[in-house]
Order: sequence, then C-alpha cells, then structure tokens
Amino acid sequence: MTATQNNAPVWFLFGLSGAGKSYVGDVISQASGWPVYHADVDITAEMKLALAEARPFTDTMRDAYFSQLLEHIRNRQQPGQPLIVTQGAYKQKHRDFLRLHLPHITFIWVDAPIDLIIARLEQRGQGIRAASAAALFKDFEPPQDGSFRLINDGDKSRILEQSQRVTGMLP
Repeated sequence: MTATQNNAPVWFLFGLSGAGKSYVGDVISQASGWPVYHADVDITAEMKLALAEARPFTDTMRDAYFSQLLEHIRNRQQPGQPLIVTQGAYKQKHRDFLRLHLPHITFIWVDAPIDLIIARLEQRGQGIRAASAAALFKDFEPPQDGSFRLINDGDKSRILEQSQRVTGMLP
C-alpha cells in the first residue's frame, strides 16, 4: 500500500500559536497510543529566519512549506494507524490543499481564551512570542468549513472528552 492509498485517519490540530496544539496532540497521543507529528519541527530555513527576525511568513513561504508538509505526513502514515499532526495552518487555502490530497484528514481547531494564549506565549523561551503574536492573530483565518473546535484550557480530561466527540475512537 502506498502512502497515497492509506486510508487511516489523520487528525490535524491547527490554530493560533499558544493555543496548545502540541499539548493537545500529546494528550491525545498518550491516551490513544497514536503517533503525533509536531510539524513545526520541519518548517523551512526561510521560515526559521523570518521567525528569528520577527518577520511574518509570506504566502510563498507557506505554499512551499505545505507542499513539503504533505510529503512529511504521507511518509509518517502507517497503514491502518491514525496519525495526529499539529501545525498552525493559519490559512484556509492550506487546509483545503491538505484536504484535497489527504481525503481521510479531519481538521480540529484548537482554540483557547485569548488571555490564556498570551500568557502561554509570554512564558515561552523560543518560537513565537507574545510580542509578535498580535500580527499573527490578524493573519489567522478561522475555519468556515465545519472543522471541529476543541477548547484547550489545559485540563486533560476535558481535552479527552472533546476529542472523543470528534474522533469517536478514544478510550
């Protein structure tokens, strides 16, 4: 079976920086035994430089990244094994691109109260910080397509309860 024929589900957690996508992905992974891929580890060198210089990502940067991301996801998929992916995916066109090429993908919008997001960003030692988050908040396109929404207040049991409603597969 090739990766393009794999019909195992991909649970794609997206949302604002600081919403807790990685945390939620780890919570679901620990409860389900499913592998989790934190896709930010594979951002391009150009994107890393933009972050270091507090510059926004351009559409060209994002387009190149999502083409690579598709291949990274396909390479990580195992036949019959769900995969959890965490990544901001701020633009609807990129979520649509992944949906077109990964028919078994389910998008889960990880959201949190804005004051909690800002507090999380202020605590970070690396990556996107509160100072540059305001520009990113304006850049984020909330889903208009019926994506599931999971509110992350940090409570593992609430995260798992919401995840159960979305995936129907968690214990």
